[in-house]
Amino acid sequence: MSRTLHMSAAMAVTVLAILSAMPAADKPFDPCSLLTPAEIQAVVGKPVKPGTPKIQSNPLAGANCTYVVGDFGSFNVLVKPLQSGETPAVIKAQFAKMKMNPIDLAGVGDAAFFTSPGYGMVQLHAFKASKYILFTLLVPGLEEAAVRPMAGKLMRLVVSRIK
Repeated sequence: MSRTLHMSAAMAVTVLAILSAMPAADKPFDPCSLLTPAEIQAVVGKPVKPGTPKIQSNPLAGANCTYVVGDFGSFNVLVKPLQSGETPAVIKAQFAKMKMNPIDLAGVGDAAFFTSPGYGMVQLHAFKASKYILFTLLVPGLEEAAVRPMAGKLMRLVVSRIK
């Protein structure tokens, strides 16, 4: 064999060794896999349609899943990786600046707090390891005070499933 052919073969073996040592590309995370419609329905007391996932083209933006609750309610789950400088305190401060009245929820993940975007919606923000999880829940006919414990119960279930 020629010297060029030996060098090409050696280079191919080296490239294959490098590629096989690289981690496989992660398949996109589906937040709809975290809760079933039946689990959500058991907590909110209204029929829940299967979730519709939306995986962002940029993995740093996260992925979300939207369920229909009752006739016109909704439950959205967003899961995204925390970026450099994003901490529970920083994110909470941003919502406080927007006058969304963050309220801590103890014992859920590494940190958690509620915000109130209005219109009867409840948002619950939780942090688990390097993940940021955001719920937005609107249950037809219920006020925020009744919806918060529901969101808390669902979030406890979700953070127990996130590694």
